[in-house]
Amino acid sequence: GLYSTRVIASSISKVASIGSPTQDPFRHHRINFIISSSVVIELLVRKMKLFLLLSALSGAWTTGVGALEDDVPQTTLHGGQAFPLIGYGVGNLAHELIESHVADSMDMNYRLIDTAHASNNEHLITLGVNEGLKSAAAADDAAADDDENVEIHVVTKVWYTYLGYERTKISVRESLEKLKSPHIRVHMLLHWPRCRDDIPWMKCEEEEEALDPAVKAAGPPPHLDKDNAFKESWRALEDIFSGEVNLGEGLPKVESIGVSNFKLEDLKALAEVSRVTPHMLQDNVWTFIFDPHLVAYCHEHDIHYQAYNVMNGIIHQEEFAPVAFESLRGIAKVLSTDAGDGEITPSQLVMKWLTQHRASTIPRTTLRAHMADNSPTTIGSIPDLDEKEEQKVEQAIEALLRRQDLQHAKATFVNKHSKVLHIFWWSDEKEEEVPVKEDLAPGESFETDTFAGHVFVAYDESKSQRREFTVKASYNEAEEFHIDEL
Repeated sequence: GLYSTRVIASSISKVASIGSPTQDPFRHHRINFIISSSVVIELLVRKMKLFLLLSALSGAWTTGVGALEDDVPQTTLHGGQAFPLIGYGVGNLAHELIESHVADSMDMNYRLIDTAHASNNEHLITLGVNEGLKSAAAADDAAADDDENVEIHVVTKVWYTYLGYERTKISVRESLEKLKSPHIRVHMLLHWPRCRDDIPWMKCEEEEEALDPAVKAAGPPPHLDKDNAFKESWRALEDIFSGEVNLGEGLPKVESIGVSNFKLEDLKALAEVSRVTPHMLQDNVWTFIFDPHLVAYCHEHDIHYQAYNVMNGIIHQEEFAPVAFESLRGIAKVLSTDAGDGEITPSQLVMKWLTQHRASTIPRTTLRAHMADNSPTTIGSIPDLDEKEEQKVEQAIEALLRRQDLQHAKATFVNKHSKVLHIFWWSDEKEEEVPVKEDLAPGESFETDTFAGHVFVAYDESKSQRREFTVKASYNEAEEFHIDEL
């Protein structure tokens, strides 16, 4: 319900032609063609989101959030498979760290690991999973029986040089051989729909030339048939998933199949020839925020969205959008007070927001402290955001992704009184009133930066009369106070 609400509401507040961050990261996608007042627009959008929220909650959601161990957030893929919403990405992690870090992640209740065939580390993940669960069982004899039944979900992917029916079978077989463990559940995605000439680091011909001769002999070069090679790969995944193709005895079952970095036109092209709808789309968090049509398509077809680049794309952009980051910090502080169980960080807040919108995420880190901070148990313990908090988090995320900061709210005080006034604001830090504008003459006005919930006080000259004003305007909004009496 909440997921579909955001999809529809985002469609209202963003225009259709939204590109990638490299195409025009600073464009605004507001509905200015309806009315020129941004404040009125924001009110309309908020009211529409509330209406959609109530409507969505009255309906059924086929993949509602449940729990694994210790209230770990999860969803259900359209094939009925339980799937964790918080994972650990190791695709580009240094090989010497993978086994130990994956083992440690088991003790932190991680039940989802993300990698790719091209990363050549799947065997290390298996070692880490087995070692981590073995250590956990040894440390807690009472939980040993339960540990035998623990399921670890591993998402891996077929690289674009392996596109094509027979080449894809080779890639999948190699991945499954390296992921042989009674605990591992494999989810197989196509990493890209094609090798792209417009992405500098993709070297289509060079990578083809460097392939193992056996792979080359299995099928034609996919970069020479970019519109169809991925369709043949999908046919191979369908046959493997359905059991029509057996890649070898004793290999793990492929629990689900999906795609990565596919755009809307790719998904639609795939739908024309597919027998199985992708269970999952893994894509940049940018797309989740700025491409409502793609996200709506995923919701309509019950395709789970998994977001990557969350930390680098959002959290690590603080220097470019400090006000937006401060907004996240402020919301996190409020939630920390509500939770009463440690301080919530902006990164945890963003991950909570994503899981509340039914999207999974798989951040990568080399620091065990960050692994613990962003663990499923930690994110699952954060209180749900209310509608207003959700909107503020999304607003901050958009600003950070675009590297286009939010503007502080503006408060204007107009002296409609017959006497000179003095304006103060309340400082929570100092626990006192701080003067911001003295000797505001009748008819004059004064503007200052502020924030929602900020309290101002107007006094007469003798300070015998006072009146409080509480700011309701949020970022990118303005509010005017006419002081005609105290």
